[in-house]
Amino acid sequence: MAGSTVRWGSVLVAAALLAAGASHAQDEPTYKCVRRGVVTYSQMPCGGKPIGQAKRRVNVRYETPPQDRAKAARRATLSEAARHECSVLDGSLQAQQEELKAKGDAATLQDEMPLVRAKKRYRELKC
Repeated sequence: MAGSTVRWGSVLVAAALLAAGASHAQDEPTYKCVRRGVVTYSQMPCGGKPIGQAKRRVNVRYETPPQDRAKAARRATLSEAARHECSVLDGSLQAQQEELKAKGDAATLQDEMPLVRAKKRYRELKC
């Protein structure tokens, strides 16, 4: 009975050491090096590429593309006064939306009208 306890204890200690080593090994990349046709593996960078690291999957299929370039192109055709008004509207729209959101369900039609007017002007200017 005592012998089986010792075996299980050693198995548990070995499993704990393996888990600790595996977590430590995942932190450090392993490099595959080829010198004179001989392949070696090392934890030190040797000009080879790291292996064993999971590549992060990038799924851009459903993400909306950045609109900064499109906005800059649209605004380039506007007059200087219209560009200035658009930049002022950018800030005021954000502030008005946050203010309206803060009011929540207590917001009335009168509270929404400045935001509606600002959005209308934004579309008219083709910002």
